[in-house]
Amino acid sequence: MSFNGQPTRPRSNRILSATPKEEYERLLPHLEYVEMRRGDVLQEAGQPVSHVYFPYSGTISVTAQMQDGGETEVGVVGREGMLGLPLVLGTDKAPLRALAQVTGGAMRMKAGAFREELGRASGFYGLLLRYAQAFFVQTAQTAACNRLHSMEGRLAKWLLTTRDRAESDTLDLTQEFLSLMLGVRRAGVSEVLSVLKTEGLVAHSRGQITIRDADGLGRLSCECYEVVRKEYDRLVA
Repeated sequence: MSFNGQPTRPRSNRILSATPKEEYERLLPHLEYVEMRRGDVLQEAGQPVSHVYFPYSGTISVTAQMQDGGETEVGVVGREGMLGLPLVLGTDKAPLRALAQVTGGAMRMKAGAFREELGRASGFYGLLLRYAQAFFVQTAQTAACNRLHSMEGRLAKWLLTTRDRAESDTLDLTQEFLSLMLGVRRAGVSEVLSVLKTEGLVAHSRGQITIRDADGLGRLSCECYEVVRKEYDRLVA
């Protein structure tokens, strides 16, 4: 199957995969393939949602921006979910920004067609509500994690979370981007990455991080990784 001449695997997205066949077939004509390149802005804070995205590779960062220009990640979207929850919850905007974190592909749907389908498809809508609950748990856990856990544990959790969604041990990430996502100074990221490299857990070069020992990262990671992973598995089967 292809969209706009591009080969796709739309039902590898967990929400689309779990959507009842009849409802999925109604969605299909409205889905279009898009490439998400690292750094692409998919949603601006405070602007109406124009499209929803169902990633099947790559990841999307949802960030909060402050008046002084500061920005930090509050949630991650990958093949387990979708970008565009304000529409599911009855509004059309949120004070949050979304940008591609790891290059990949997604199926995109216009907001108008998506709203129409919400009123018709009970199975699809139920999946989206369960995903909204899982995403809420993720953001709540992130808030606690940023306050209570060590930089090493947080970075290990972040790398494992991104690995799960990107389905790759090699991640195209710069230290500047990591510092933005974690809300810390670049020097702090560099120091922790050096420790992880010395321990044989990761390798890193300019613009790329490779996970060498996922089990070792799992032992170093804070508890939040497993809490959030299990919640997604429970709610978005």
